[in-house]
Amino acid sequence: MRLSDAELQDAIQKRASAPLFVFTKYPEPYDDLNPSIQVGLRPLGALASLPATKLLEGAMAPLQHAYADFQTVTPIEETVVCGLKAAHAKFKYTLSTGDSLQFRTLTRMWIVPRGSFVFLIGMSGPERGPDVSEKEFATALESMKIEK
Repeated sequence: MRLSDAELQDAIQKRASAPLFVFTKYPEPYDDLNPSIQVGLRPLGALASLPATKLLEGAMAPLQHAYADFQTVTPIEETVVCGLKAAHAKFKYTLSTGDSLQFRTLTRMWIVPRGSFVFLIGMSGPERGPDVSEKEFATALESMKIEK
């Protein structure tokens, strides 16, 4: 689907917290931590002049406060995604559900500014075991296309 920037801005403002896409490795419901990929899009507004590393720093701040055991695995670094300047970091924490289940979680996050918008790409799964999914996540990131 193609939208003008104004149409896209309006749609995103109305659904600011909803991701564009969510992919999971296994069909839900799933009894364990299901490896997942989320792609979101947000307007940058006054933050449009900030580099991707600063945008990612801002995106990670609420997570650092929300999870007492939040630990950085790979610090924020500049990178390129789909030919665009981006930032990446990897971190881990314990995710607790409403029914008192706890999952050690490893998340990889990319911030990709594009014009007046920013793509947020998050890939999460278990910290250890067969579903860490590094290879699958790397393949998914390589397959993405963000038009300039």
